[in-house]
Amino acid sequence: MLNKIFRNPIDVWPASVIVALFVALFAIYFYVENVWWMIAASVVLLPARLSIVAYNHNHIHSFTFVNPMLNRILEVMMFFQTGTTPVSGALNHVIGHHANYFKPEQDTLNWRRPDGSAMGAHEFSIRAALHHYPSCITLSRGKKTLRRTFLIYAAICAVLLAAVVIYDPLAATIVFLVPMLMMIYVLKYAAYAHHSGLPIGDDYTASRTNTGRFYNWLTWNAGYHAAHHFRQALHWSQLPAYHAELAARMPEELQGKGWGRQLADQRARARMRTA
Repeated sequence: MLNKIFRNPIDVWPASVIVALFVALFAIYFYVENVWWMIAASVVLLPARLSIVAYNHNHIHSFTFVNPMLNRILEVMMFFQTGTTPVSGALNHVIGHHANYFKPEQDTLNWRRPDGSAMGAHEFSIRAALHHYPSCITLSRGKKTLRRTFLIYAAICAVLLAAVVIYDPLAATIVFLVPMLMMIYVLKYAAYAHHSGLPIGDDYTASRTNTGRFYNWLTWNAGYHAAHHFRQALHWSQLPAYHAELAARMPEELQGKGWGRQLADQRARARMRTA
């Protein structure tokens, strides 16, 4: 039965989390009247939002449902959790990043400044977050179907969000607007951890891999980023096994719990420069 609904039956678990979180957020919005309790409930649900940010990344590479309309409905639900509309991830990330992975000047996740120096993590994350939606217009040129789908669902999401804001501005700000902006920022911050400061041209050395058990449980194996770049459409459940095949050819300092030693050393050097 699940095989007829889900492209991979294991996705019943993240899909269930998405639906449960969607219901929980609107329950807080409609039924929690005390502002402090509303803030507390929203904070408690931030880890679940972070998890869905990571799953949304997997979803745009390997769709959850067999039925396209079910995928769109799921994406609208995730919009209220992550701040990213349907198709915007496909444009900004799949086309803008993966297709331009070794072309820094075209990469939507380019961590280099025009002079070639590396941006700081916050500088990069803010710039990339602000560029997320404008990039979709640029990247959809000549792609009529993608652009039309992006614009239609962006309009639907905008109308739904506007309705929520008009009905109760304060609750909408606490439960939706502020966390959604935070999640877009976190999405870009994770990309900085994946790639910043690394040379381009070789998939073995251009990405970091986080092998931490808790991290990959929370993010649906998003830590296996080098393996993901080798086979971006590979389902998230298969990434650990594929990483095991590649690990011996990856530099040790680019893999491990917390992205490996190289990122820790890079951050330490950055702190010394700003001290």
